[in-house]
Amino acid sequence: MRKLGFSLIELIIVVLIIGIVSFLAVKFPSFYLTSKITDLLDELSPNGKIIVYKNGNMQSDKKVVFDCNNPEVFEFINGEFEKKLYEKEDEKTPVFKYKVKNGIGDSFILKCQSGWYVFKPFSIKKINTKEEAEDLFLNKKYFPKIGSYY
Repeated sequence: MRKLGFSLIELIIVVLIIGIVSFLAVKFPSFYLTSKITDLLDELSPNGKIIVYKNGNMQSDKKVVFDCNNPEVFEFINGEFEKKLYEKEDEKTPVFKYKVKNGIGDSFILKCQSGWYVFKPFSIKKINTKEEAEDLFLNKKYFPKIGSYY
């Protein structure tokens, strides 16, 4: 009499091999890949921070790799966007700080070599120009137009 099926042991071995291969293919490389800037909020939630120093070193609460050379931070102060300058900290000068507390991030505009990024409390979006970034940050599309009624 011929055997037409698989034994239980063979099926368990195949499922185990598939599980190990899928873990290595999906989870393992993600520890070493660079994070997208737009994913920082998700990766640092619910509470986390990242600091990038002038010398290129990085400090973070979580496994986050930040890919932005010479970042510039612009904050909205007194009706204008001004470049933020950080004070010296432990003989290193930070050029970028981002903190997420209870799932809510800081608000500012970031300039990188790859474009402009608008950091809002619940989202991070990539924009092409500084003017578009300022308009998105201020939600100018909701401003009343000249001559319109409220």
